[in-house]
Amino acid sequence: MKTRRLIVGLALLLWAAAPWAHEAEEAYEAALKAFQQGEYRRAIAHVQRALSSYPDYAPARFLLGSAYYQLQEYAQAREAFERAIASYPRYAEAHYMLASTLYRLGELEAAMQAVQTAVRLYPRYEEALLLLATLAEVRHDLPRAMQAYRQVGQLNPRRLEALLRLGVVLEKLGQPAEARLVYTQVLAQDPKQVEARLRLAVLAEDSQPQEAIAAYRKVLAQQPEHPEALYRLALLLAKQGETGQAIPLLQRLLHRRPQHAEAALALGVLLAKEGQEEAAEQALKQALDGRPDYAEAAYQLGVLYHKGGRLAEARQALERALRLRPDYAEAHYAMGLLYVAQQQYREAVAAFEAALAARPDFREAHYNLGVCYEFYLPDIAKALAHYRQFLALGGQDARVQQLVEYSGAQPR
Repeated sequence: MKTRRLIVGLALLLWAAAPWAHEAEEAYEAALKAFQQGEYRRAIAHVQRALSSYPDYAPARFLLGSAYYQLQEYAQAREAFERAIASYPRYAEAHYMLASTLYRLGELEAAMQAVQTAVRLYPRYEEALLLLATLAEVRHDLPRAMQAYRQVGQLNPRRLEALLRLGVVLEKLGQPAEARLVYTQVLAQDPKQVEARLRLAVLAEDSQPQEAIAAYRKVLAQQPEHPEALYRLALLLAKQGETGQAIPLLQRLLHRRPQHAEAALALGVLLAKEGQEEAAEQALKQALDGRPDYAEAAYQLGVLYHKGGRLAEARQALERALRLRPDYAEAHYAMGLLYVAQQQYREAVAAFEAALAARPDFREAHYNLGVCYEFYLPDIAKALAHYRQFLALGGQDARVQQLVEYSGAQPR
């Protein structure tokens, strides 16, 4: 393991300068050997024997902390690293490992302080800079993360994981062109780098969809079951009208990952559009099995049931969607259509108004309120007000347009 070799090497360098007694030296060497062999409990026993003679010797404390760290016993690791630093405050490696331990413990602020100390003591410390970048990203300090990832890349241009994360941070900062350059650099060094090609495909989806499709296919040529590539390629093909190609990709993904709720939802929607209502129902139920709180899946199931005339089941599904997301405008609207189908017009009006409360520019809700007030709950003034809003929002309906124009020509 690369990190383990680094830890051992650093400990050896510091140990070489220590005036050890013969017995402690033997115990420490035995601890190092056990550590290198992955026998961490044995390493701890040996290093504790060495520390019994020299309790303040920093490299021994560092090795003790490293062994506890490998065993994921982070509280003991923290104590050992802190004691190593107390003995030798300029111990950059101990500050770095303390930061790693604090990160594992979820103490992000303390971890950031420790890793910043490590970098201050050794500005070219690649591992510490990488951890600093990671912590900054986790804490949403994206400019600091970008700076640290760039520093790692400058120190070691072949550190591809740093370049990949730099690209992701640049995307988050709204700099897609710069991110594209970084991913291209990664592929220039390693043409088989799947994640860089995937990110380039994502960036090309809106402006160059065919290029994105080609990139996703290259990813799948290398990793045929790559979940994100399968999912995103399917969505992109569906957007391009290639439903027949999109459906098998989603089915392939769900065969491997049946709990992928988003893929199941997308499959259900596409199957419904293709008129395969029974298969669509199964896919949407699968989405809800994967994510019981998936409001959109419940909504789509309600729409499917309504289309199939299964009104009671449609109502249950839409009520579930609204319990999960009370401000779900589309679900309120669908509930309004369901009430209209059941001739419950006052309830329909309340549902359409709830849809508008959640989304004031919902023109179809204005249109259906106009219909309700024109035909079922006669109030022509309210009907015309909603029809005018429908037209103002870009709605098109020749009858409504004529009605609004006619009403405007009449004397008031």
